[in-house]
Amino acid sequence: MSTFLTDPMNNILLNNTPLLLLNQLVSILYIATTYLYGAHFFSDHQGAKRFKQPFLIGTVLTHVLYLGLLTSIEGYRISYSTMNLMTMVGFTLTTTYLFTELTTKSDKTGFFIISFAAGAQLISSILTTQIQSVGTTFSGIGIGVHLLAAVFGFSAIAIAGIYSILYLLLFRQIQQNRFELFFQRLPNLEVLEKLTMHAVSLGFLFLTITIVAGIVEQSASGEAITLFEPKLVTLVVIWLLYGTGIIVKPVIGWDIKHMAYLFIFLFLFVTLLIVLMTFFSPTFHGLTFKNGSGV
Repeated sequence: MSTFLTDPMNNILLNNTPLLLLNQLVSILYIATTYLYGAHFFSDHQGAKRFKQPFLIGTVLTHVLYLGLLTSIEGYRISYSTMNLMTMVGFTLTTTYLFTELTTKSDKTGFFIISFAAGAQLISSILTTQIQSVGTTFSGIGIGVHLLAAVFGFSAIAIAGIYSILYLLLFRQIQQNRFELFFQRLPNLEVLEKLTMHAVSLGFLFLTITIVAGIVEQSASGEAITLFEPKLVTLVVIWLLYGTGIIVKPVIGWDIKHMAYLFIFLFLFVTLLIVLMTFFSPTFHGLTFKNGSGV
């Protein structure tokens, strides 16, 4: 049976003024970066176009510094509290998007991804005042890889869902001969399709790592794997759907318009699942390992 304790990391923030200020700086950088991407998308502001990527890189690096200092105080232990989950979601969303932007050379969709990440980080910053937050801390490379891969996987799912929404909105505008803002600013349908499938591939990769790392860690801990645990079944089903999504188009020829509805559904479903787990299930599986950690 897992033991749920008051989250020590919230106390660390409230008792460490420099770390608390760094937390607030990260949120400010997210807001500034979101503004720059929004100004470029909606107003074609050239100054915003010039500075948005440097701000994005600076935001990611500052967030890395914040997370490094936050976890190092506890010996690099990961806390599964609402505050820490939300900041990790913001970080992985932004990092995944940055990787996508650098590899695909497409920066017109950044506002929609980064604004979602900024919202998650703002929730985390607001929750720093909740000293009595409940959570469990984890340690160990295996469980760390498992948890980080799971959050990165969710980020890729979110990005694929957002790109799918943008794809359908642009498709509808073209279908109705309405050449408005989205038509003028968004990448064409071919590029959006490429971005969506890029995110789906990343999601499948991270979910694969999540499953493998979880099995390895659970085996090393001496715990028996419960094959029909609802959360494990849900994870495997999502993993299979994403794996299918990668091969359906080239093998069966199913167009991206139909697949987009699947990716949007998975995005909304996983978002709801994350919210429910955050508030009602402080540990992911409700297990206790030999070292006393829960997962």
